Amino acid sequence: MALVLLALLAGCTNVNQMHKLYLEGDHAQLDRIMEIVSRADYPYATRRKAARILGEVGDVRAVPVLKAALQDFDQRTTLKQDALRALGAIGDQSATPDIGRLLDRSLNTADGELRMAAVEALGELGGPKAGEILVNALSYYDILTLRSEQRTLKGVFTGEEQTYPYGPLGALGDSTRGPRHYPGVGLDPFGEGGQPRISMFGTPIEPSQMQYDSTEDERDLTHAALVRVGEDAIPAIEHYMDRQRMTPTLRKELLAIIAEIRGVAPPAEVDSTAIEP
Repeated sequence: MALVLLALLAGCTNVNQMHKLYLEGDHAQLDRIMEIVSRADYPYATRRKAARILGEVGDVRAVPVLKAALQDFDQRTTLKQDALRALGAIGDQSATPDIGRLLDRSLNTADGELRMAAVEALGELGGPKAGEILVNALSYYDILTLRSEQRTLKGVFTGEEQTYPYGPLGALGDSTRGPRHYPGVGLDPFGEGGQPRISMFGTPIEPSQMQYDSTEDERDLTHAALVRVGEDAIPAIEHYMDRQRMTPTLRKELLAIIAEIRGVAPPAEVDSTAIEP
């Protein structure tokens, strides 16, 4: 009897068959596919397949269901990644704020693949809001890159690269540098000074989750996504450059993105007098 029930359930949730029927003209199947995505009692793999199909169908009626999937409480993130790709494929910019909030909630290295899917979806959706979020993301990755570079420093007297296991130099009273501060970023995700590695929300991050640092890949994808947004991204970039302090590296990259969007040669160099310290 149990086997019969399982077979019936499998038949009821054969999303490939539902998709086939939809393509043949049975548009009522779309509601069934959306229901599968929205219900946590369906098998996870089935919900993922249904989310991918909604992206292939491209109907804007699926957007609320896919946005809701971004709030899924399951620790697995692959369903969210499929929902993000589907939202990018559908192209409804009403999903942009939801994707931005998802990025806010995923600020730890273990969620790198989810953030990359979100960044790519924003690039697909485009629009001014996507440009704004992506500029903020690029700034965040720039700070993480700077922090990573500063973990290995050159000795004041020898010029040799060396690491300081007891914390940043500023914590030891280095008279040439002083304490380091990183504006605009919460708790240190790198756990300097031998302290536990902490997420942006104050929760410990397991060492096994930190083995792959996706910052460089995320930054590259964010750069590419801003270029894909196109002209809508330029006001957000210019507004950020007018209002925010930034590193020379970030300013140069933002200017290069504007040049890529406009199809012109990037500036040969950045005027250092125009860069905030």
